[in-house]
Amino acid sequence: MKQFFKFVFMTDLSFHFISGIVLALMMLVTLADVVARNMGFPIVGSMEIIQFSGAVVIGFSIPYTSWKKSHIYVDMIVDKLSPKKKMILNGITRLMGMALFIFIGINFIIYGFDLMRTGEVSASFRLPYYPIAFGLSLSCFLQTLTLFAEFFRPAKGGDNE
Repeated sequence: MKQFFKFVFMTDLSFHFISGIVLALMMLVTLADVVARNMGFPIVGSMEIIQFSGAVVIGFSIPYTSWKKSHIYVDMIVDKLSPKKKMILNGITRLMGMALFIFIGINFIIYGFDLMRTGEVSASFRLPYYPIAFGLSLSCFLQTLTLFAEFFRPAKGGDNE
């Protein structure tokens, strides 16, 4: 089980690293576009780059953020529950989260194949949309693995932080 936790953690960390690099590139493209636009030479397709990058940044950062439990936590009612009831509620929410992300991942795959079939591409660079859909589906399935690992992590103590 420790190897499984390590695999999930390292994969989450890799996706997070990719997300950080893409975010930095997204900021550079935005900066370059603003400067070039002020000089009368806007970057053609900068909005496409930002849109593709935004999808990657958000999608790829979710699993690691979940692993580190860095999401916003606002729940006064759960804090008042007994430890056993908290554990049961956490288990139920993890299972619901896994079902949700499996559903989203499958739908991203269906959408990706639909985009491949129709040949839909971006306006300026003519980049296909389907790799983004498949990448986001991969991220959703990784999030499912992360939630699965979290389901067993408190009991096993397999925290790779």
